[in-house]
Amino acid sequence: MNLGPYSFPVAPLVFLASIGIALWVACKATHGGPAAETTILYSVVAGLLVSRLAFVGQYLPAYRGDVLKMLDFRDLGFDPVPGAVAGAMVLLVLLAKRRQVRRAAMLAVFAGCASWGLATAFADTGEQAAFLPAVTVLDMNGNPQPLAHNDGKPLVVNLWASWCGPCRAEMPVLAEAQRDFTQVDIAFINQGEPEAAVTDFVTEHGLVLHNLARDPNLAVARAVGARAFPTTLFYDRNGKLLATHLGPFSRATFEQALKTLYPKTAGDAVH
Repeated sequence: MNLGPYSFPVAPLVFLASIGIALWVACKATHGGPAAETTILYSVVAGLLVSRLAFVGQYLPAYRGDVLKMLDFRDLGFDPVPGAVAGAMVLLVLLAKRRQVRRAAMLAVFAGCASWGLATAFADTGEQAAFLPAVTVLDMNGNPQPLAHNDGKPLVVNLWASWCGPCRAEMPVLAEAQRDFTQVDIAFINQGEPEAAVTDFVTEHGLVLHNLARDPNLAVARAVGARAFPTTLFYDRNGKLLATHLGPFSRATFEQALKTLYPKTAGDAVH
C-alpha cells in the first residue's frame, strides 16, 4: 500500500484494521452495558504473544541466543495457527466468565474476521501472475547482463540502496543466507546508485556478495512496481513470481519465506 511517498506491507495493515473494527463493534454493541472490548483485546494480545513465541521456538537457531532479536516483532515473524488457537481459547474462557458481554464480543469477532477475510480476498484478487522481467542490469565492471542467469534454480531478487536504513540492516542477513542456501539463487540489484557508492558500502561492511549488480535507471523497480526498498521478489525456477516482500528480513523470517515458497529446494538447508 502506498500513501504519498510512503509504502507499507498490506497484510499487517489489514490485520490491524480488522482488530480496530472488532474493537469498535464491541464498543458499540454493549449499549451502555459492560465493556466487551477488553475481552477482545485480551484474546488478541494472547494470540499475538503465543504466535510470536511459537515462531521464535520454531526458528530458535536463527536468533542465536539474541533475546532482543527474539523480542523484536518488527520482523513480522509470527506463527498464525498456534496464535489463533490461543486467542480462541482465551476468548472462550473470558466469555464463560463474562456472560453479559457474550453477544457484543461475538458480534465483534464476526466483524473482525469478516473484514479481514474480505480485505485479504480483495487484495489477492488484485494480484496477477507475473514473471521475471526481461531487464538488463550492469555488473560491477559496468558490463550489461540479464537480470538472472538461467541455471535452473529458484531466484530471489533483492532491490536495495545504500542510503536505505532497512536495506543496510538486512544486507548481512541476506549475505549470510546466500552463503548457506545454495539451492536458491539470490541476486542483489542496487537501485539508482553509482558504482563507487555500491563498492564503498560493500567494502565498509565487509560483505561478500555474489550476483551483485547495479540498476542505475531503476528499470527493475519500475518493471515490478516497487516503490520502496528493500523489496524482495521470489521467483520459481521458471521465472514465475511467487511472492513479494516489502521491508527488511531477519534471519528467521527469511528462512520461513524459503521454507514456505521453496519447501523441496530449501528444506534441507534450513537449520
